[in-house]
Amino acid sequence: MQVTFFLGTLGATVFGIILSVSSGRAGNRPAHYRRVVSTVLLLAAAIVQAEILGRDWDFPSWRLNLHLFCAFSALGCLPGVVWSGLKLRNNASVRPIHRRWVGSFIGLTVCAVVTAGLMFLAATPSV
Repeated sequence: MQVTFFLGTLGATVFGIILSVSSGRAGNRPAHYRRVVSTVLLLAAAIVQAEILGRDWDFPSWRLNLHLFCAFSALGCLPGVVWSGLKLRNNASVRPIHRRWVGSFIGLTVCAVVTAGLMFLAATPSV
């Protein structure tokens, strides 16, 4: 049950990222803002669920460290995404900067998801 709920939340988060990017590229600000807020809340829920789920497993330390590096790096991009997005409302010249921040966030989020999968491939149940 817990794994199913986590995977559902993770899938909804990925879907939210796709919808957020599509509404942002389309210039639909009201929808973009709603989708971004929803996606960040889903991401927070997925992180909490992953932490709870991960307590029942032992992971190889290097895989765990790689995953955490990708995950925290992705989260570290969020202030840049928000800052550049807010600046973009009044200054179109910020668009390339915003795209770089968003691209970095998405790339690092994908890395975090992939490394989480690699972690679980080598995981053993905790005793």
